[in-house]
Amino acid sequence: MNLQRIAAVVVISGAVLGGASVVALGAAAYAASQPGPEPIAEPASGTEGGESEDEMASYLASLPEVEPGVPTAPPPKGPPKPGTGVMAASYNPYLEPSDPEYVSPEERSEYLGEQELVRRCMADRGFDYLVARWWLEEDSQPVGQDFETSILWGQALLGEDHPYSFEGGCATEARTAAEAARAAGAPLSASVAPDDPDLPTPREKWLAYDDVIRQCMGDKRLEYLYSEFWNPDYVTPDPFDVDPQDAMPDDLTPEQEAEWTLALGGDAGTGSAYRWEDAGCSGYATHVTGRDNMR
Repeated sequence: MNLQRIAAVVVISGAVLGGASVVALGAAAYAASQPGPEPIAEPASGTEGGESEDEMASYLASLPEVEPGVPTAPPPKGPPKPGTGVMAASYNPYLEPSDPEYVSPEERSEYLGEQELVRRCMADRGFDYLVARWWLEEDSQPVGQDFETSILWGQALLGEDHPYSFEGGCATEARTAAEAARAAGAPLSASVAPDDPDLPTPREKWLAYDDVIRQCMGDKRLEYLYSEFWNPDYVTPDPFDVDPQDAMPDDLTPEQEAEWTLALGGDAGTGSAYRWEDAGCSGYATHVTGRDNMR
């Protein structure tokens, strides 16, 4: 028996009859390759229970041509699996010496020394500042500020023109001092805590944030697609922002897209009028995970 023909039938039947038929036909292909009893003669053409040669030829001619080893249709499309190895959410490239993005202890020490200068400068201006390790995606801004305080905090850190400019303020002063110390051959330094494997990675923090959005959208009976911004197998949204096109299903009508976008981003005000409660699921997730630093 021609096993390539059986393989072609498996492809055709599987698409119509489901997985059970694929298993059955696969078993048939295996059995066909084994020695067995002498075949029983088929009924003569035209007799009861048989088929004429013309009918059989017509049926065979109706089958689509199948190139051996090539399926007739692509496999069903499903979501890719979460990454593993260097693509795993638990992997932090900044802490892996073999990774090109690795941040050495010396680099961390100098950065934390600069951060300490920022903290002192902010304290002189009446603001708390948390020395944060960016390689763990820690946040320097204290949680619980109202909108006006958060604006003043940002201006003290990044200059009076913030958020329209990032020049000036304590960050610029500390960076200037760090560059001068490095040029003098005595870079700033501060103690570096040992790596804690139990701390969440930046990727894990992002997935937790994204999961809050997904649950919120699900409560509204809307789908929000899973993605990993570091994984090329997925659409790659900005890890610090949510682009609706990245997590939106691709089979929505224009009306459904508008509904989906409004549910995600809401209709919040701007400036001092902003309220996270009006910013949709993304505003809700940003707030409950502490990313907007507001009460």
